[in-house]
Amino acid sequence: MKNQKKLVDLVDILAIKAMELTPGELGLMGDFLAALDECLEATSDPVQKSVLDAVKAAGERMVLADLDDSEENLSKLTRSVVLFQTLFKEESTGRLSSRPEVQEITGIMNEFGIRLNAGSEETEAGSAAGSAHDAEDGPSYCKDGGEKDRQTAEDINDLSFLQDPDLLGDFIAEATEHLDSIEVNILRLEEDNRNREHINSIFRPFHTIKGVAGFLNLMSINRLAHHTENLLDGARNGKLEITEPVIDLILDVVDVLKSMIRNLGTVLERGPDAYEPLDICPLLEQIRAVQEGDTEPVPEVAATVGELLVEQGIATEKDIQDALEIQHKETPKEKLGEILVKQKKAPAKDVAKVLRQQKNRKRKLDVAIKVDLTKLDNMVDLVGELVIVQSLVQQNPYVLSLTDQKLQRDIAQLSRITSALQMNAMSLRMVPISQTFHKMNRLVRDVAKKSGKQVKLKMSGEDTEIDRNMVEAIYDPLVHMIRNAVDHGIELPEDRKKSGKEVTGSIRLRAFQKGGSIIIEIEDDGKGLNREKILEKARSREMIREEDIAAMTDNQIDNLIFLPGFSTANRITDVSGRGVGMDVVRRAIEKLRGKVEIHSTPGKGSVFTMNLPLTLAIIDGIIVRIGPERYIIPTIAVKETLRPGKQDYHTIHGQGQMIKVRQELLPLVRLYELFGITPETTEPAEALMVIVENEGRQRCLMVDDLIGKQEVVIKNLGRYLASINGIAGGTILGDGQVGLIIDIAGIFESSEYSYRAPPPEGSLPDSQPVNAEHI
Repeated sequence: MKNQKKLVDLVDILAIKAMELTPGELGLMGDFLAALDECLEATSDPVQKSVLDAVKAAGERMVLADLDDSEENLSKLTRSVVLFQTLFKEESTGRLSSRPEVQEITGIMNEFGIRLNAGSEETEAGSAAGSAHDAEDGPSYCKDGGEKDRQTAEDINDLSFLQDPDLLGDFIAEATEHLDSIEVNILRLEEDNRNREHINSIFRPFHTIKGVAGFLNLMSINRLAHHTENLLDGARNGKLEITEPVIDLILDVVDVLKSMIRNLGTVLERGPDAYEPLDICPLLEQIRAVQEGDTEPVPEVAATVGELLVEQGIATEKDIQDALEIQHKETPKEKLGEILVKQKKAPAKDVAKVLRQQKNRKRKLDVAIKVDLTKLDNMVDLVGELVIVQSLVQQNPYVLSLTDQKLQRDIAQLSRITSALQMNAMSLRMVPISQTFHKMNRLVRDVAKKSGKQVKLKMSGEDTEIDRNMVEAIYDPLVHMIRNAVDHGIELPEDRKKSGKEVTGSIRLRAFQKGGSIIIEIEDDGKGLNREKILEKARSREMIREEDIAAMTDNQIDNLIFLPGFSTANRITDVSGRGVGMDVVRRAIEKLRGKVEIHSTPGKGSVFTMNLPLTLAIIDGIIVRIGPERYIIPTIAVKETLRPGKQDYHTIHGQGQMIKVRQELLPLVRLYELFGITPETTEPAEALMVIVENEGRQRCLMVDDLIGKQEVVIKNLGRYLASINGIAGGTILGDGQVGLIIDIAGIFESSEYSYRAPPPEGSLPDSQPVNAEHI
């Protein structure tokens, strides 16, 4: 009785949705089909199902434009629903199929060219049983090792997909995104293996890949995705329990599909000769073995209907093989999706859900277009030029001398508009960091499994946007730090238990914007850095001097892990111990004009922080003057500025010229010597020192004056000037002059071999060791 009441309510909602139908409004049709599908789920009566299936088929044909969604046809469709609604408003006896309402609905469906099998109570049940049988038996698997050969013949000898490289390129990009999302969601499923939404979130991408691959005649990809989909459908229907081996198997499928899709990209670039077939038989056999081993349903898991993306050609796993045979043998020119829908083999829930979202997606498509990246970069460059020219006009001496207030207001307005245009142009280069973050889920799982640890990754700030040119650049550093957090930071379960911690370790990966920077933090609740072990390794490899150890702070000890070749691993594995990684991290981050910091608490864990610029096109810098020339030093590298006294200048034997800063001696770099410029003064005590840091080392850059702080647009110097050591690029300053941007890493490298000028007479205390050649 309760179920019947629910069905009556659902049919009432369906009738309301039917009355809202409007020609050309697919979104409303989507809502209608969604409500209809809920009715289908709520009823078990075969005649009711037959009627609803017929109405569904009519709606689907209107979606595919096989049936005109005119006012007349929509009125007939609405009439069918109203007639169906009356079946539940009156008490009745006898066969439902003999009711006049059903007979009238049958007549309407006949006008639509749809056959309604309401006369047989066995029809729908028999069909369902047949489908269930097909799903259990499944299509034939590899036999006699022929799958690899069939793959080659079907995928490459049929080159029809190469006729539309744009479509294939879109498939490659979308399939890669779908596989990334599968990796993320399957790890969530591992934590909650009976969560229906998690299962559906994995099922849907396989559905999509399978369907589009079928349209493109990529049958090996289609087949592997299809069988994996069958496997997941067993979990959705309560016939399969998601266990760790099942998770591993699906991840193996993802790896193989990624390889196949990457190879498609190579084929697209180089032609069919670049094709490298993969043998998918072992995976198909493993899938079959898992399916055959499932004999008992898993309790408390409700059976659901699969989602379908009609516009991408998705079909059910039970009927895909039949549709493929029809496509290849009977109607080779017809699309797979159209065949499946016409054969009434496409799940209504899938169609309904996609159509329900279609209106929102269509709205997004109306305001979103694809733009070639070269055009985008050119536009950003031109906006940068506009900013420079606007600044030149604004600071022109003649313009500044004018007292016309209206002109000044117009120039100020131009400045505001130009700044807003620049901000909007720069935002076009920004992409969410989520794609990079989500790849870390798989990494954490794999490394934890190899290390025998239990680790959970928690992420936040995935929507934080970063310059698209930086996304790939930060991937390797992020991988190194996440891997080290799992392998070195998180303890083994038994050790965590002894320490009073939860057995499962936690790694938090978060991103957020702070000022003009993007901050990425990797925090673990492990054992923290072992400073004694770090010192022991550094001492044994002669990375530090014994006399320096006593004066080292905790932070300085922690930073030793960034030295090249440093590793505290006791043994070499495929995870760590080779002495590469953290030095690569620091170099990669500093190459992006960023920096990485460590904060570690023994017994509680560590936090690694990456501080990155918001964009690579604009740099926040300090403008300094050396003689007549002006240079820009990246602000992120600047620690402080000071004017030393004569007593702070020293020359140390074997180390050269030094400036004493709070009891610490820092090497002096005379920039005028490196750049061949005549300075105002060569005396350090009369000049200004800018203390900069790179890879944990500090230097004092000697300049004549500090002009100010400014954001500048970076301009490439061209290929002829690209190799100048110590210069990263240039910019046009407000007065039209070119200012060179200093490359801190290059300056450090150049200063190692630069000529060290003699100190001024009497500046060196007698107690200091002296390099005779400089006196």
